[in-house]
Amino acid sequence: MNDSRGPWFLLTGLIVGLAIGLLISWVVLPVEFIDTTPETLRADFKDEYRYLIANAYAVSGNLERARARLNLLGDPDSSAALREQAGRLLSAGASEASVNVLEGLAEALTAQPGAPESSDSSEVTPAVLALSPTTEAFPQTSPTPGLPTATSRPSQTPTPFLTSTPRPTRTPTPTQGAAFVLVTQSTFCRDSQPGLLRVFLRNAGGQPAPGIELIITWPGGQDNFFSGLKPEIDNGYADFVMQDGIEYILSLSNGSTRITGISPGSCGTESGDAYPGGVELIFEQP
Repeated sequence: MNDSRGPWFLLTGLIVGLAIGLLISWVVLPVEFIDTTPETLRADFKDEYRYLIANAYAVSGNLERARARLNLLGDPDSSAALREQAGRLLSAGASEASVNVLEGLAEALTAQPGAPESSDSSEVTPAVLALSPTTEAFPQTSPTPGLPTATSRPSQTPTPFLTSTPRPTRTPTPTQGAAFVLVTQSTFCRDSQPGLLRVFLRNAGGQPAPGIELIITWPGGQDNFFSGLKPEIDNGYADFVMQDGIEYILSLSNGSTRITGISPGSCGTESGDAYPGGVELIFEQP
């Protein structure tokens, strides 16, 4: 019996099988990444992670910790990656301060590349054991019966010592400064951002303070976030979305500053629909 279905039957089966495979892999059993490493992050998330590291270095001055964190991204050259990101931010019209944060860490990595420990023999100059031409190596005289043994020493000749190549001086670590103080607390209504907590941080000089960790807690939960992740708004800016009907506690400066009773207010649209309001907090260092 002749088969009149032709090749279209095989093509239809292939398309149906492909659709079922995509449905299973994308909807029914999608791939889930758990406890992955920063090296596998998407390019834009890598940029945020790299910018956060640079902000943390600008505050703490801990270059070795910054270098270790950057190594997790798997960049062939961390300083080059930082400069490339700074160039992209500059082209996108970002603030000069955010560009300088990346450039500062890149310059520090270039100025102080990873070096071996001082016990490495390559740190010692070739002439470490060379003696002065006028120095004798403390000859011992043969003991004579009945006389005390004497050791001849060179007159007024300094003892030779090992010399080593001086290592670069470490950059001093800046202090964290005084604890932040709440200077302004206000509420606002914005239906496009319901329940938004907006935080602005300023240092003692009145400048934005990036890389500051904020801890927010509520009954049964806690979250950590950092200032400076949205430089297009402000280098000292951080935000968090609150849920209606919940009171939050915000802590910073290692717990020295603690604000309690933070909760979204009540706002309404022109049509009468209600939505959670926002809260804005401004902190400064005295």
